[in-house]
Amino acid sequence: MRQISPDRSGSSPDPSKRLENGPSILTTSPGLPSRSWQRQHRALHGIGLGFSLLVVVCLAAGLLAWKSSETTRTVLSTLTARQSADLAMEQILLAETSQRGFLLTRDQRFIPAYRQGLADFGNALATLKLASRDDPELARLADDFERQAAAKFNELDQTIAFAQAGQFSEALALVQAGVGEKTMSEAQATTRALADVLNDTIRANAPWQHLLPTVLLVMIGVALICVVLLSVVVLQDTRRNLQFMAARELALRELAATLESRVQRRTQSLSEANQRFDAALRAARVTVFTQDTDLNFTWVSSGDPEIAANDMVPPNKAQVFPNDSTDAVLKIKQAVLNSGEPGHGEVRLSLPDGEKWFDLNVRPLRDAQGSVVGLIGGSVEITERKEHEARIRLLMREVTHRSKNLLSVIQAIMRQTAAHSVSLEDFQKRFADRLHSLAGSHDLLVQENWNGAALRELIRSQLGHYSDLVGSQIVLSGPAIQLRPDAAQHIGMALHELATNAAKYGALSVPDGLVSITWTLPDSADPDGRCSLSWVETNGPPVTSPTRRGFGRVVIERTVARALDGEVVMEYPAQGVRWRLSFPRSAVA
Repeated sequence: MRQISPDRSGSSPDPSKRLENGPSILTTSPGLPSRSWQRQHRALHGIGLGFSLLVVVCLAAGLLAWKSSETTRTVLSTLTARQSADLAMEQILLAETSQRGFLLTRDQRFIPAYRQGLADFGNALATLKLASRDDPELARLADDFERQAAAKFNELDQTIAFAQAGQFSEALALVQAGVGEKTMSEAQATTRALADVLNDTIRANAPWQHLLPTVLLVMIGVALICVVLLSVVVLQDTRRNLQFMAARELALRELAATLESRVQRRTQSLSEANQRFDAALRAARVTVFTQDTDLNFTWVSSGDPEIAANDMVPPNKAQVFPNDSTDAVLKIKQAVLNSGEPGHGEVRLSLPDGEKWFDLNVRPLRDAQGSVVGLIGGSVEITERKEHEARIRLLMREVTHRSKNLLSVIQAIMRQTAAHSVSLEDFQKRFADRLHSLAGSHDLLVQENWNGAALRELIRSQLGHYSDLVGSQIVLSGPAIQLRPDAAQHIGMALHELATNAAKYGALSVPDGLVSITWTLPDSADPDGRCSLSWVETNGPPVTSPTRRGFGRVVIERTVARALDGEVVMEYPAQGVRWRLSFPRSAVA
C-alpha cells in the first residue's frame, strides 16, 4: 500500500477542505449549459450544410464524369468507323488492282492477293457497321457502301471467272462495259459522305472533350474544399468536447485523489501499527495465536517467514501438528484452561521438516465479563539454541577423546625418541621436531573442522623448512585427495621422518638432489581399489641400507602401515631412497 505522510506546515491544503469546497469544474454557472448547447447547435448546422454541399458536388461530378465517358465513347466509335471505311475502300482498290494484273499478265499469283483483299474488306466492313449502328445516318451510308461494294466484287469475280475459263474476250467486254467503274465511283462517293458525317460528329464533340475534364477537376476541387471545411468544423467541435471531457476527468481525478488521501489517512496509523507488530514478530521469530475453548485455532500471526499462517488455522487442532507430538503442548494448554493461570514450557514437536523445539507461553483469553473464552499464546523457536547446546556437549566429549588419543601418541613418540637418542639435546631436538610435525597435521585438521586434510597441503606442512623447494628440488604430482583425520596424522608423521632423513643424508642434503612425491586415487567404480603414495629420491649422495632400526624407520615402515591397514615397501638403491605406501580407499574422506 502506498504511504501518505500527514500534512505539515507548508504542505498541500487539507483534503477534507478541498472535498467540502469541491472542484471548480463541477460547480458550473447556469449559463454554461446554454452556451454549450448553442455551440453544439451551430456545429450541427455547419456539419449538415457541409454534407449537403458535398453531396451536391459529388452528384454533379458524377454527371460530368458520365457525360465525359459518353463523349469519349462517341468520339472513339466515330474514329473507328472512319478508319474502317478508309480500310474497306483500300481493300476494294487492292482487289481491283489484283484483278487487273491477272487479266493483263494471266499470272496466278494475283489470285491470292485478290482473295486476301476480299477477306480484309469483309473484316473492315463488319467493323464499320458495328461502329455505325447507333447513328441512323451512318448506318444508312454503311448499308449503301456495302451494296455498292458487293456489286463491285461481283463484277470482279465474273471477270476473273471468265479469264480462268480462257474467255478473255468476254472478261474484257465486261470490263469495257463500265459497270464496275460506275459502281466504284458510287462507292467512293459514299465513302466521302461517310467521312463528312464522321468528321462533323468529331467536331461536334471536340468542345466537350476539352471542357468536361476542366469542369470535372473544378468540381473535384470544390468537393475537396467542402471536405476540408467540414473536417475543420468537426475537429473544432471535437476539440471543444475533448477539452470539456478532459476538464471533467481532471475534476474526477482530483476528487478520487482527495477521497483516496482521506482513506489512507484513516488507515495509515493502523497499517503502521500492523507493520511494527509484524516486524517485531519476524525479528524475534515469535508466533502469536489465539484458540477457542475447544482448542481450535482462530487466529495466527507467524513470525517465521517459512511458515504460512493460513496453514495453522485449520477447522480442527489435530490438523496442525501430526500424530502424538503435541501431547506436551496440549497438556500445557489444557492446564491453562482448567486453572485460568498462565502456563509455560519448552516442547519438542515432530514437524514435516524435522524435529523443532519451541518455548511456549500461554495465557487465558477472557471476555468483558472476565470469563475464559479461549487461549492467547506465543511461541519462540529455540531449535538452534538446543542444537547449539547438544553440539557443545558433543564437542566436549570429542575433545576429551581426541586429547586422550593425542596424549597417547605423544607418549609413544616420547618413549621411542628417548630410546634412540644419544643425548638430552638430541632427544629435545628430535622430540620437538616430531611434536611440530604432529601440530602441523592438527592445524590442517582444525582448519577443516576435523573433517579431514588435503594430502597436498599435508605434504607441504610436513616438509617444514624445505617447502620453498617445491617446484625446484621437490616435485608433487597427484589428484586432490582428502584424508581422514587418523590417516592424516600417521601419514604426516611418516612424511616428516622421510623429509628429515632426506635433509640429513638424502637428496635434500645436496643442491642437485631431487625428491618426487606422487600419489594416485583408484576409480570410484572399483570398491576394492587402493590408494598409493610414493617418495622417490634421485641425484643425492649414494645410499646404503641402514644397519639399525630407529624410531623414524619404525614410523615409516610399520606404524603408518598398521594404522592405515596398508602396505609399505622401503628400498635403498644407490640412486636414492624409495618408499611406497599402499592403503585402502576407506582412509579417504
